[in-house]
Amino acid sequence: MFLTHCMMGWIVLTALSFCLPVWSATKVTQPYRVVSTNGVAQIQCVIHPQSLKYPYPEEARVTVLKGLHGYQELCFSILNFTDQRKTRMEQKDLVQCTAETTYDTVEVTLSGLNVTDTDMYRCEIQIFYPPPYLRLIGNGTLIHVLDSSSCPVQETQRQSHHQGEEEEDDDNTAPVSVPVVVLVIAIICVLIIIIYFQVRTLLLYFVFIMNLISIYF
Repeated sequence: MFLTHCMMGWIVLTALSFCLPVWSATKVTQPYRVVSTNGVAQIQCVIHPQSLKYPYPEEARVTVLKGLHGYQELCFSILNFTDQRKTRMEQKDLVQCTAETTYDTVEVTLSGLNVTDTDMYRCEIQIFYPPPYLRLIGNGTLIHVLDSSSCPVQETQRQSHHQGEEEEDDDNTAPVSVPVVVLVIAIICVLIIIIYFQVRTLLLYFVFIMNLISIYF
């Protein structure tokens, strides 16, 4: 009995020793960040086999997972990598998905995205053929969905604010010119008054001198 358990354990360890290098030698990479301005975003899920002994996949189930953790399926499809064409994926949400495959890449296009759909999206690829069966999950892509409808509103608000600032500047500069004009007029009046009194004083002196001359001569 003990010998039987030892043999079973040895068989399991041997099988794992063959499987683990294949699991560790293959990974799926995705772009870190994608910006969507019109509700459409593309994610490239690239399979990188580190050993040429492992063939590229031919048939696989590709699933788009929403969220950094967990397994919330957004859409999925069974894809044939030898048939390089766009395939509409089965959707489990309002977001629509299509996938296009090459020999080592799955390009998933998401459409119908809203601002609230900004999140991490991961590719899960389950390779059915050729064996062995593999289940790979990508590093994830942050899709940042911009609200395109708010852009014209923001631009209009920016223009209105700029026009308002110009009008305020005009309003502020107009009152400044009025005191300047008043001050200039006041200065001119003061100068005229000073000149008048000086001339009058000179006339009085002249009359006084003429009177003195008439008295003595």
